[in-house]
Amino acid sequence: MLQRMLILLLCICPAWTQEQPVLTLGASRPATDALKLWLTISARKRFLEVSWKHAPARDGDQVLLTVQDPHSFEQRTLPTGTPLAAFGRDSGSDSNSDSEESSGSGADQVAYVPFHGYTSTPGSVAKAKSVSLPRQHWISNGGNNEIVAAIKPSLSAQWITTGVPFDYALSHNVTAQSACYGYWASYIDAQGRILAKSCVRAYPRWMHELRAVVGDLRLRDLFIPGTHDSGSYRPNFDPLLRESLVTKYALTQDDDIRGQLMHGARYLDIRVGYYRPAEDKFFIYHGITKQRPLKEVIQQVKDFVLETNEIVIFGIKEFPVGFGKKLGVHRLLVSYLREHFGDLIVHPSLTWHATLRDIWKRQQNVILAYDNNEIVQEFPQLLFGPVDQRWGNVQSWARLERHLRYINDFDVSRFSSRPVVDMAELTPETWDVILDKHGGLRKMADNVNWRISQLYQDELGEHANIVAADFIRGTTLVETAIEINRRKVVY
Repeated sequence: MLQRMLILLLCICPAWTQEQPVLTLGASRPATDALKLWLTISARKRFLEVSWKHAPARDGDQVLLTVQDPHSFEQRTLPTGTPLAAFGRDSGSDSNSDSEESSGSGADQVAYVPFHGYTSTPGSVAKAKSVSLPRQHWISNGGNNEIVAAIKPSLSAQWITTGVPFDYALSHNVTAQSACYGYWASYIDAQGRILAKSCVRAYPRWMHELRAVVGDLRLRDLFIPGTHDSGSYRPNFDPLLRESLVTKYALTQDDDIRGQLMHGARYLDIRVGYYRPAEDKFFIYHGITKQRPLKEVIQQVKDFVLETNEIVIFGIKEFPVGFGKKLGVHRLLVSYLREHFGDLIVHPSLTWHATLRDIWKRQQNVILAYDNNEIVQEFPQLLFGPVDQRWGNVQSWARLERHLRYINDFDVSRFSSRPVVDMAELTPETWDVILDKHGGLRKMADNVNWRISQLYQDELGEHANIVAADFIRGTTLVETAIEINRRKVVY
């Protein structure tokens, strides 16, 4: 049994000991700041999350969640009855405590209110008619657009987990032509005017769409969203039905590689192991747990770049299983990468100094950033040097925040052309995994992803390069990257 448990161990690193205050949302902003609204997806239960900043939070304001693009809202009168129960947190609850149904900030965490009609029972109908007055409710697009949740903002900035489940089957249908799909969030005032709108959306061509702005920049000059342990996913996996101790600490993403790229990630953290008994011997590993075949991952990257012409950094690191101290297996891996990526590999003669326009001119899209200097020198026609991953290896948000602030405040690497990655996730220690101390990587991600989003939105984003996260769909890193990259200017 102990041997089986040890198989679960992932990369374990020392932690810092000094605690820092947690970051909170809700700080007031000048009235000139534009209202912003986001939709994300929690990792643990895959509930839709709604967040906003610079909201007026006036009496009568609502955030309404719909299943189609809303063009209008109006109020209608409902018959009396008993509304469905809602859940929420008491106004006196601790905003930083773990909650099964909600996350985010604010002492007055608002309730989620489902819009599935009204219930009535034989014992309650007569009573409801005798004491209840007609009720007003919102409809969208003349009643043709279902409203599935309503939230009353109480602070200018909040992050709310709604309880509306997101079906990842919707993401499987995303193509290079996709934008918004599945759900929309609208911030409306008391008269039903739409003040801001957001949606669940894909970003399949955001680099190419910004080429007029970013084309003359290096990858080091951009804000690039990335995923940590990108190949640690399981197709059609539902954590509410199939979660185990293994999956709790081995899986780090809900989308496959194609889905991660379609939704905006452009840096992939690839940990390759060599499994000799298999016919196709290279696999993605998380620690020593075997995940997806490398061939599957490569094919998804190829299909994506051929369809979109985006540029992807394929960061190959760690080599946790089967490589040993010699270079023989590394040479086999390089040959494998050359065979499967073919002409899509960006030629290293461009160097990290190349601009995006330089790369596109070569009609090449995949940068192989390899974390072994001897092998890089041996294959200068195929491999770039590694991207520098800046790890915190910590188990709490306070320590992670301290780490992220430190590496960005004292970032001497910004004078170099080599990209760097802020690894913006928590890392469990050995006994944390064995004893399931943190409840799994999903719970850990939900604890920090909203805070990471806020930190890079407000403070670190302007100077950050690549930021990699667990369960990236629970962050606003892609939206923040696009917004910041739009403002880039070449001097």
